[in-house]
This record gives sequence, structure tokens and C-alpha cells, in this order.
Amino acid sequence: MIKYVMPQKLVVEEQREDGDYYYGRFILAPLEKGYATTLGNSLRRVLLSSIMALGITKIKFPDKFHEYESIEGVSEDVLEIIMNIKRIQLRKEVKMDEEIELSIKKNGPCLVTAKDVVCPAGITITNPNLHIATLNENAYFEVYMYAQVGKGYVPISEQEKPDDIQMIPIDGVFSPVVRVNFRQENVRVLKKTDYDKLVLEIWTKRNIKPTEALRVASDIMIEHFKIIGSDLDQVEGIDSALVGTPDSSATVEEIEEELEDKVESIAEEAEEEDNETEEVILPPVEKVEPVEEKIEGDVHSLSIEKLQLSVRSNNCLKRDRINTIGDLLARSPSELLKIRNFGQKSLDEVQEKLKTLFNITYEETEEKK
Repeated sequence: MIKYVMPQKLVVEEQREDGDYYYGRFILAPLEKGYATTLGNSLRRVLLSSIMALGITKIKFPDKFHEYESIEGVSEDVLEIIMNIKRIQLRKEVKMDEEIELSIKKNGPCLVTAKDVVCPAGITITNPNLHIATLNENAYFEVYMYAQVGKGYVPISEQEKPDDIQMIPIDGVFSPVVRVNFRQENVRVLKKTDYDKLVLEIWTKRNIKPTEALRVASDIMIEHFKIIGSDLDQVEGIDSALVGTPDSSATVEEIEEELEDKVESIAEEAEEEDNETEEVILPPVEKVEPVEEKIEGDVHSLSIEKLQLSVRSNNCLKRDRINTIGDLLARSPSELLKIRNFGQKSLDEVQEKLKTLFNITYEETEEKK
């Protein structure tokens, strides 16, 4: 009996670049009924709210005191430039806890883009073609930007007020994950068709890949569950082992065959253990008269159930379309041994039943060979 089904691995079905963003689609199956929604919704919330990234929170234009001013020789006003700067995507390659400074100093005429930003070591701009400002031939453009690590969205009202009156605070948009979508689909395992498949889609900025974001989100969830598990006592008498872990990348037919093999192998091992540990003493068997004198009709047309075989042997024969004794006798012993999960022990049982019940000697002959 299968207690749980578990996916063996996460399948990365698609990854691609989509303009200034990355896209990834992931498949997790098979899952117990309802688990796709449980896992998908939890991962979505963590992805959108808890992934740390670097974001710009303050901007300083020398000799400018608010966002409604203009800069001589620059086509865009300060407010429009700020809106462009907020779209800069920063990726950090080293660990940092302090605020960092970035700057742009350009003489016109030219187009100022994100690639003109001077960054400290370990910081890169992942969307260098982003337009920031347009300068004419007499313009000089200078701006200082200050970035720090954070998560989610932090409005100006929740930030500390800067001491410098020329410093313009902006909303901190830290989350590198732009959008997350998940859906549940049905998948078949054995004869049941209501198991879950989770399809997870993630869109991120270019400063992190969907695979990286998903790894961080899963690590955050695992750390929370570790605390829950470590602070609770071990429950005795409850089997929490997960049984049946088919490969999620396999087809439904492969999953079904793998689970059937595991269940049957477990049953076979249990049966062999019972036979090894228990000595069964059978009473003497009385002589049975040949069946021809008691059974009317041809023995070959009788159902295979008349042999009174064990459930395992009977199921193996049935699965190979052996439904009558005639079908059985049409196969040689060596052919029966080729049937999946039909071993020497089952063959000995068949030969004994044929001899005892019907006085038929079932052995390898030259014709069957």
C-alpha cells in the first residue's frame, strides 16, 4: 500500500530571456491531492516578498533640492530622470551590508544610459541599455545614487530622512521577482487520476535568474520548517516514511510500472521472510483420484482459478493473458519464467497443483523447447 507519492526531482521545462527580464517554467509531479496549491501559493508569496536584492533609495543632483527642478542642457526634468533611474537593475557578486554610492558624470552632447553608471567593485548593471537622459552640446550631467540591500517594496515614509537637504529619497523597489504564476493539473499514478502536478512560472529582473530565485525561496521555507521540526518531540508509533517516489521526469506509464514493481517486490520479500522464519508441517495428503473421473468436459477449458494458486502467482499469469489451464499448458516452463515477477517458486507451485489436482505432469519437453 502506497502511503504517499513524492516527486523525485524538479523539472526545468523552459528558460528564456524576455527583453529586460528572465522567464522560467518548472514542473513538480506527482503530488498528493491539494499539494500543488499548497506548495504553489507558499512559493509564490515567498518569491514576491522575501528575495533580497540591491536597490537605489536616494538620489542627489548637485545644487538641486527637489524633483520638480530642471537641469540646464538636459531634455528630461529631474522627476523624469528619477523615474528612469528607478528602473536600473543592480546585481551584487559580493556580500555587503552597508550603503554604496554610484555616480554618473557626462558631458554633452550624448545619450546617457545605465552603462554610464560608475559602480564599485562587485556591482554590475544588468540592463546597461536603459535610457536615463539626453544631453545637448552645452550640458554637463552629474548625479549620485545610493543603493542598499533590502526586500520587497519600501516606501519613502518608512525610510530614514536624510540629513543632506539635496538628497532626494525615492521608494525602494528591491524585489527582483516581477511576477509569479502557478496552476494545478491532474496526473495519473497507477489507477488514480486525481494526483496533482504543479506548474510554476516565474518572471524576474535580469539581476537574478528564476532558478536562483526559486532556490532562495525554497531555502527560506526549509529553514522555517526546520525550526518547527526541531522544537517538537518525536512522535512514537507513527510511520512518517514516504513510500513510492517515482521519477517526475518519467512518463505516466513509467511511473505506474515503477510503483507496481516496488509494491510487488515488497510483497515478495515479505512472503520470503515468512517462509524462512516459519516451518510449516503439512498433514499427509490423501491420494486423489485422477480428475478425469470427476470433472466433466475438457480440462484445458477450465479457468486458471481451478488450480487454487496463490494470489501472486495467479495475478502474474492473468497479467500475461493466461486465463485457462489450456493457455497455461500451451506455454513451456521456461516461457513462464520470463513473465515479470513469476519466479521458480511460482513455477514449482503450478507444477505441484497440476500434478495433485489433475494428474498432469508439467515439465520441459522437446516440443515446448
